[in-house]
Amino acid sequence: MSDRTDKVSILYLSRRNLEALLAKLNRRSNGEDTYCAIIKTQQASPVYKQTMREILVVAVDNDEYYLSQTRPAGEMHPLDEATLDAPLTGVRDCSTRL
Repeated sequence: MSDRTDKVSILYLSRRNLEALLAKLNRRSNGEDTYCAIIKTQQASPVYKQTMREILVVAVDNDEYYLSQTRPAGEMHPLDEATLDAPLTGVRDCSTRL
């Protein structure tokens, strides 16, 4: 991946970060007031060095996001999509599930 770092920005999100964003989405769907966002700042990490100084990461519900798009949700690996409650790219193929 090091040969691509000069061409794209890299943001590392831990499982904890992702779970926090999902928890915020759940809180908002339950009527609580939340921005559904986290701010990531560049830290001195020898392994997971973000390439931008600071970034705001905002979580958006699927319906809210994809209904405002002029295109459907993009493809993902079938094994990943099979784990979703409501796949957005078509009918779930149960044969891809482990």
